Amino acid sequence: MRQLWVWMLLMALAFVNDRCHCCLQEERSGLLEIKAWFGHASDGSYELQGWDKEHFNCCNWSRVECDNITNRVIKLDLSYVNYDDQKDLYLNASLFLPFKELEILDLSFNQLVGGLKNQGSLRSILFSLHRK
Repeated sequence: MRQLWVWMLLMALAFVNDRCHCCLQEERSGLLEIKAWFGHASDGSYELQGWDKEHFNCCNWSRVECDNITNRVIKLDLSYVNYDDQKDLYLNASLFLPFKELEILDLSFNQLVGGLKNQGSLRSILFSLHRK
């Protein structure tokens, strides 16, 4: 009987451990906000169509890389999301505030021409990326 309890405990721990390998809710919500921003700002959100609120583990989403230990987003590849659109974009840098361990942010080829006032500074976001 004791072996059965030990086996059940190990199975429960394996289940909980497996469920914990997901990105943080705050960062998942942040990624969905980035997708929505690109959707409102341009037609490029189709590049992020795999980002879906139904898929809980954003660490498995395309263009996203997470730390294996903390499960925090460490890399975002947002290059070419607005590449085909002819509209210039003004970046809302505050969209990147939820990502506390972000090390690499690629925003290249998106027709970015500046930032929105009172929405955070891209310079401060880049500074926080490089001070690590």
